[in-house]
Amino acid sequence: MEQEKLYVIEEKTYEAHIDEEVYLYGLLHQLAFLVGKIKDQEDVNNLIVTVKRYGEIADRMFDRWRIPGRYLVFGDKADLAGIKTAELCALEDFHVAFDEENEPLDIAAEEQIDA
Repeated sequence: MEQEKLYVIEEKTYEAHIDEEVYLYGLLHQLAFLVGKIKDQEDVNNLIVTVKRYGEIADRMFDRWRIPGRYLVFGDKADLAGIKTAELCALEDFHVAFDEENEPLDIAAEEQIDA
């Protein structure tokens, strides 16, 4: 059995992912709420406007994620190679430098000081 490859992801990337999931959940939850409150044609018309607006928001979010459209059609994980390269670091390639007190060093800050 092949062992899964482990990756390191930046905190800001992880937090942005969670924030976007919460945002999308909120949009879907709001749509479900609005559907449950439909009383007349005006409510239906308002729902249609809202659905179109949420679709535009979802499209913009999807464009930001840079997920290839091919992945939507075929679901081939190989199509995600570009995103993995941009957002992930293979664990075996990830190195943490430590100071004398065994605290992780901020490598980016260290590189700026040396420059």
